[in-house]
Amino acid sequence: MRVAILRPKDVSKETVEMFRREGFDVVAVPFVRIVPREFDFDPKRYDFVIVTSRTSARLLLERGFRHENVIAIGPKTAEELERAGIKARIPRRFDSRSLYEEFKELLRDKKVAILRSNRGDPILLNLPNVEEVVLYDIEFEWGEEQERFLRDLNFDAIVFSSRMIVRSFFELARVKGIDLRKLKEKIVVAIGPPTRGELSKYGINALMPDEWTFEGVLRLLKTIKTELSFDLHENSGYRWR
Repeated sequence: MRVAILRPKDVSKETVEMFRREGFDVVAVPFVRIVPREFDFDPKRYDFVIVTSRTSARLLLERGFRHENVIAIGPKTAEELERAGIKARIPRRFDSRSLYEEFKELLRDKKVAILRSNRGDPILLNLPNVEEVVLYDIEFEWGEEQERFLRDLNFDAIVFSSRMIVRSFFELARVKGIDLRKLKEKIVVAIGPPTRGELSKYGINALMPDEWTFEGVLRLLKTIKTELSFDLHENSGYRWR
């Protein structure tokens, strides 16, 4: 099975290697890029710090970040912090809405900083005493590589891991006049509810893993690969039996 993974270049290597170790043929194409900002942040001013991505964790750790009360959005972000000796709490489900619902009572009377990109989910801004610190921008990544990928759609399954990647993918197709109807013949996976919701705006009913991580995506695709049989038909894609 050929799997397309659309992650930024600086974070895709580990994911690609993980899928290849499990026998998948992987094509990696970045549809967004990460652009770090200059930022001023003093963690001592806050009772709790929310770190929403591995990129945020890395940028903070480069500045010598330390704090006793950290909430990370998922296990990979927590692992990044733990390597520097910082123990972080994580929500049971790995998205901003779940984090908000799970920790809003704990954070009700606390001063909270959210460290993230310029494209963060606004739900966390509903916390009562919160300040957002933008560490990096997420921008569309467009060029010959991305356009060629859209025209070929040469894969069996495609994994979307953020709303911005979905928007970049479909907006480039619109700008270039590329017909994406063949995408509905593929296995489309969204890593979590926000990404799945974004895909639904474009008429795509995506699968979603039980665990909203790339490990969860890998398990889902291994199950599909093992338990389902496909017949390949010219110009009709894969038909499930």
